[in-house]
Amino acid sequence: MQAEPAPGVFHAVGETIGRATELIQIEFRLAKAELAEKAARAGAGLALVMVGAILLSAALFLLLQSIVLGLIAAGMSPVAASLLVAVATIAIGLGFVLTGRKQLSAEALVPDRTLNDIQRDTALVKEKLT
Repeated sequence: MQAEPAPGVFHAVGETIGRATELIQIEFRLAKAELAEKAARAGAGLALVMVGAILLSAALFLLLQSIVLGLIAAGMSPVAASLLVAVATIAIGLGFVLTGRKQLSAEALVPDRTLNDIQRDTALVKEKLT
């Protein structure tokens, strides 16, 4: 004849399940907060991309201006000076665009801390239940 488990065992299992449920709810709230943080970061990345696009547009206008100045040239070639400014503007604009794209990458938007916490909590719950 097999003895029935003591009421303390049922209470302990029930309490462990209750705490695990509470922990999961906390982790979901943390994930939501972290995703909001990542969304703000994505917004900043988008702003950098837009600044880069504006600078690239300005570079196009500088290139067009260099053609006009080439026709009116005096002293150091205005074409060479304008092209130098345009190339520098393009380089800065590309820097902004590349930095912004990096902040918009999929791996930059993954909620790392929350995923690590969930894995740790899962292992803890499994340990308590075994």
